Amino acid sequence: MKRRSFMLKMFVTTVTCITAGYSKVSEELMIAKHSTFKYIYGNKKLEARFLLFLTNVFNLYPEDKLHALISKVSSSKVEDKEIYLSVQRQLESVSAPLALFRYQLPALMKQKKVMCEQTVKLLGKDTTYDGYMELGASGRYLDYLEEDVSIEGNRYYVDVEEPGYSLENMVDRGQITIGADFVPLNAYKTDFSTIKDESLDLICIYIGFHHIPLPLREKFIGDIRDKMRKGGKLILRDHDCHDEDQTNMVALAHDVFNMGTHETWEYNKNELRNFYDLAFIQNFVQRIGFSLHPEVYYQKGDPSKNALMMFTKV
Repeated sequence: MKRRSFMLKMFVTTVTCITAGYSKVSEELMIAKHSTFKYIYGNKKLEARFLLFLTNVFNLYPEDKLHALISKVSSSKVEDKEIYLSVQRQLESVSAPLALFRYQLPALMKQKKVMCEQTVKLLGKDTTYDGYMELGASGRYLDYLEEDVSIEGNRYYVDVEEPGYSLENMVDRGQITIGADFVPLNAYKTDFSTIKDESLDLICIYIGFHHIPLPLREKFIGDIRDKMRKGGKLILRDHDCHDEDQTNMVALAHDVFNMGTHETWEYNKNELRNFYDLAFIQNFVQRIGFSLHPEVYYQKGDPSKNALMMFTKV
C-alpha cells in the first residue's frame, strides 16, 4: 500500500472511531440531560435536596436505603425507564419489616395532618360550610377537617375510582362509612351535572391542576366555579415549578411516588404533568372568577414546593 493511501486510510479510520465515540458520548449526555433521575442524582446539591422529599413527604421506605438505591442505579443506567424499572424490582430489598405500620400508615397520617392543619389556618377554626367537594381523593381529608370546621349539606368525592369498603379504602378515609356521593373524574372530562349550581361552600383539591390536559383546564376549573356559591372557598395545593431545577425536582417526586407505589412504567410515562410556576396558576384561577387569599403555606422539609392556597369565588 502506498504511503499516501495508508495515511489516508488511517486518518479516516481514526476520525470514524473518534466520531463514533463522540456520538455515543453525546447520545448519553443528551439522554442524561433529559433524564429526570440523572438530572437530580447527577448533582450532589439537588440529590441532597431530594433526600428531604423521601424523608419528609414520601417516606414509604427507609429513606437512606431508598436514596442509596436510586443513586446507585442512576449512576449505572442511562434512561429513566431502565432506572425506574430496576429500582422498582429492588424495592423489596430496601423495605423494612412491618413497613405498613412503621412507614406507610404514619406517612399517610402525617400528610393528612399537615394539609388539614394548614387548611384550617386558611379557613379559620370553627367556621361552617354548607356543601363540600373533595377532588382527587375519596374522603381522605374530610375526617381531619371536621375536627376543626363544621361541614354540612351535600358532600361529593370526585376521583378516579369509586370508594368502597375495602380495608385500604376505610383506612384512607379514616372511617367506615363513605359519607358522600361519588362523581367519576373521567380524565377531567367530568360530568358535574348531578351537583346543583351554586350549592357548595368548600372545595378541596390537594392534587393540584397540573394533571389537567391543557385544552380542558379552563372549562374544568370553570365548571368547579359554577358549583360554588359566591364567597365559597377553593383550597388548592400545587407545585411552584419556577425554574429547570425545580421542575425536575417535582417531576422526579412524581416518578418516585409512582415507582414506589408499584405503578407501571407505562402509567408513569403517560401521566400528564403540565407544570408551571405558582404565579401562573394563581393568575389563571383568578381570571376565571376567584380572588386569592394572601397567605400561602408550604410543608416543612418538602423540596417539591407544594404550596397550599385559598381562593374565594367572586
